[in-house]
Order: sequence, then C-alpha cells, then structure tokens
Amino acid sequence: MRIPPPCLALLGLLSPLTGQDLAADSSPGLGTRFKWNVEIPAPIVQVAPAEPVKEPEPIKFEVLSSRTKEVYVREAPEMSDLPPIEGTIKMTIQKVANPGLTDPPPPLPSLPPDDPAVLARLQELRETYRGTELVFLSASVYMENDGAENARTLLRIYPNGEVGKEVVAWSNVNFLHLTGPGGYRVNYADGTQQDIGILMGISPMYTQTMRRMAERAAQAGREYHEPEIPKLPDLAEAGPDFLIVEGDDESPAMDVLEQLHDLFEGSGEKLKNQYFAREKARAERKGYLLANPPKPKDLKVRVWRRTPTQNSQKESR
Repeated sequence: MRIPPPCLALLGLLSPLTGQDLAADSSPGLGTRFKWNVEIPAPIVQVAPAEPVKEPEPIKFEVLSSRTKEVYVREAPEMSDLPPIEGTIKMTIQKVANPGLTDPPPPLPSLPPDDPAVLARLQELRETYRGTELVFLSASVYMENDGAENARTLLRIYPNGEVGKEVVAWSNVNFLHLTGPGGYRVNYADGTQQDIGILMGISPMYTQTMRRMAERAAQAGREYHEPEIPKLPDLAEAGPDFLIVEGDDESPAMDVLEQLHDLFEGSGEKLKNQYFAREKARAERKGYLLANPPKPKDLKVRVWRRTPTQNSQKESR
C-alpha cells in the first residue's frame, strides 16, 4: 500500500490538504494527476457481425378451450418521473393441444478443474490480475444548473463498504459525469491490473433550490444550514483537484480518491460528452413517451400437457 507523507496525520484539523499535498515527489501544481494509470475498460466488441437469425416458423395451436376476462393493470413506467402505465386489458387463457415442440438442447458440459486450458487461464489470471474491489461512493453535486462548469462534489468513499475507513472530500469535478461506467481499471507498473467497481449513490443539489429552501425555512422560523463549500481551483484552469475534509490516511479510500481524479484528468472530456449524450437521449425518449403514452397490452397464455421425453427426464434428475 502507498505510504502517505506524515502531514496527512492531521487531516482536516490544522490545514486542509488538497490533491497536490498527496504527492510528495510532484512538482507544485501537478498534484496527483497521472500518478495512477487508470482507464475505463473498453467494451467487448465482436469484430465480425453475427449472422442474422432465421425467424422461426409460427406455431399453429389447436385451441381446446379458452377463457377471457378483463383485468385492470397498473405497471411501472419506463422512467421514474413518468406516470404509470395503466388501463384495462383482456387476459385470455387457452388450453391447447400439445404442439410437439422439440426439446431444448442439453447444457454444455462443464470443463473439469484439471483441464489444461482451465489451469493455463487460472495461472495467467494469477500473474496479471489482482482481482476486483468494490467501492461504495456517496456524491452530492452542488451546481447552479445542469450545464454549470463550476460544480462542486462532496464525496464520501467507503472502500468495500467499510464505514470505519471512510474518506470525505470536496472535489471540483462534476461526478454526474461518472454515472455511465460502473467502474474503472488500474494498470500497475508491473503489468498487473485491478478492476474497481463503483456502487454510487448520487444526487444533484441545485444552489438556487437550496436558496429558496433557506428562504422558506426562515419565513417559517426554522433553521436551514447550507454546506460551506470550500474554495477550489476551477476545473478548466487547474484540472481535477480535491480537498480532504476527514479520513484515515491509511485507508484504501485515499487511493480511490486519487484514482478517480486521475481518471477525470485523462477521460474527463469523454465522460462529460457521454453524460450529456445520455441526458439528451433520455429527454428525447421522455418527450416521445409523454406525447405517445404507452398502453398496457392484452395478455394471452397458452398451456398444454407435455409428454416427458428422455432429455427432459435427464434434466429433472
């Protein structure tokens, strides 16, 4: 594990420390940027397109009996801020003759643990892969509006969910831009890799809304305390940076904090563009659904008595 400089022992007590303070051997202003070789793993892409699947022939059912009734249904919407999908549908249950469908193919046999290919792959992973760690991350993004360039994020990082090793810090990075990928990869100098999975709870905190809440609280004679956002360099001028509020200097969360900001240094613009592309697609989809509210579809269920075959009897065992 990285041994931090001794000055980290007084985190948040004497003088707050920024990302620059964490790299003892870095030049002034360079901070921890590019100290870690981090990236978002590329998706697995199939080079050759798969051959089109032939449409199966429609099945002709011989209906023996049928029963239909109307049912009122209420389904969850595609997006949480849309009205539910509700209405009356016709539910039909039909008893049909056995259509004589073929049995599904049996599952592929598993490779034995002493298979040479399995052993070779395990050995390769032992030499190059350090495994996957989970990080629980809470992020509150304070900003004027969605397109604001001066967002500030209050972070709480729990490595593997360990509350006792929590690190709290302010960042000049908008962590809404990290809501697409589910983690990142650390490439170490010895050629090994480690994947970090992020379980993030995030909420945008619009400053105009907070001001209105403070005004309403004052009118009602209640107290409302806005967080004191510390002074941080602008992202466009100084790059990703952070200020530690509290935390254990030996916690793995310190490494995660640095890695996240190094990730934004190398991929921040790409993450930002992807975020706005997702938001644009979401807004367009939401507009379409509001203009064309989906209706629940009628339901038809067919049942038949199936004669057990040799393959199905093997599967049941």
